[in-house]
Amino acid sequence: MFSKFKTDMIANWVLLALGLVLIEILFFSSGTLFSLFFAGVLLYLGRKKFTRVLGKIIFGLGLLTLVLTILSMFTLKLLVLAGIVYWISHYFKTQKDPEVIAPKVNSPQEEGMAEELQFKREQLLHNKWVGHQHTPEHTYEWEDIQLQNGIGDVVIDLSNTVLPAGESVISIRSCVGKLTILVPYELDVAVRHSSLIGTASVFHFQTTRLWNESVSFTSESYPSSPQKIKILTSAWMGDLEVKRV
Repeated sequence: MFSKFKTDMIANWVLLALGLVLIEILFFSSGTLFSLFFAGVLLYLGRKKFTRVLGKIIFGLGLLTLVLTILSMFTLKLLVLAGIVYWISHYFKTQKDPEVIAPKVNSPQEEGMAEELQFKREQLLHNKWVGHQHTPEHTYEWEDIQLQNGIGDVVIDLSNTVLPAGESVISIRSCVGKLTILVPYELDVAVRHSSLIGTASVFHFQTTRLWNESVSFTSESYPSSPQKIKILTSAWMGDLEVKRV
């Protein structure tokens, strides 16, 4: 119950902070709205031409404009001050009434029944701040993908691997960049994609531009398919393309 109360309290604080930011932008600092829009345009144009030097310069200017605009907001300064005050009060409270954590000692019977785990660090793709990523061009062993990508394009080619029976999962969270997933013709898919700014193209279906929206696509025979792939993606600014190969 306490954990649920704490989660609800954090959610309420987040909503309050977003509300204060929105009020400042709409009523007290109309120039901030223009600066955010201008930064968004620069980021979008720079990402489109990111492979060129000019595109990188435009993207850098957009990112700099966005950071300076956010840092200049009075609401942000107020939230930082409130966070510092909360951290200090929480620190003194924990010093006065420290939390006691009692270790749990398992009985010999429980230790004998403990499940063995295998640790594995190697991954097909790695979390990156900046840079493009692509699955191997040669045949590779499949493993479910959970990826967080900063700035850059991601290409996943499923034609170079053999998926196991059942449902496989691709989960990608991206800040800025295009996500491309190549799917064999015989494989059923379920796609869930959300984007702040971007588009989603799945096979023959081309959506309109997404503005803080979520879309989903599911093969007709997906529920009963013996071999299928679930694709869960989200991006701040970027396009999703899923096509057959």
